Amino acid sequence: MTRALLAVGALLAVAFAIFGLVVFLTREEDRVAVDNLLAENLTRAIQTSDEQGGEVDLRRIADFPWDRVLVVAPGTSRDAVSEALGTEYKGDLPFGSLGQVLVFARGNRLARFADYRGRGTFTGFERPLDVLPRERAVLRVRNLVVSPAA
Repeated sequence: MTRALLAVGALLAVAFAIFGLVVFLTREEDRVAVDNLLAENLTRAIQTSDEQGGEVDLRRIADFPWDRVLVVAPGTSRDAVSEALGTEYKGDLPFGSLGQVLVFARGNRLARFADYRGRGTFTGFERPLDVLPRERAVLRVRNLVVSPAA
C-alpha cells in the first residue's frame, strides 16, 4: 500500500511539474508596464525647461534605440495607438494616470512608453495622436504649455 501511494504521489508531482513548465514556456506578455524612470525624467525635464523658458530634446531623455515618438492625447483608444504604431499596443498605465502619453517606437514595435505626470498642457499636436520622427523630437515649453518645437 505504501508503495502505491508513493507511486501515485510521484506521478502527481511529475504531472504538476510538466504542467507548470508548459504554462511557463507558452506564456505571453499581456501588457507592457510604463517606464517609470522615463516618465519621471520627462516630467522633470518639462518642468525645469519651463522655468528656464526652453526646449526639451526627447533624444537626450530617451537614450535607447527608437526612431519615432507618438504623442498620444488622454483618452485615445488602444486601437488608434495600435494603428499608428503598426502593431498591437499593449501599454498599461499606472492607476490614476491622466496625462499625455509618449510612445517611443522602433520600426513598428513598441520600444518604451511614458506618461507625463505634470500640470502642463500639450497643444499644437494632432489629436488624438501625433507622430514625431526622432530628428524632430523636440518639445517647446512656455508657461507649462508644451508644443512641437519645429
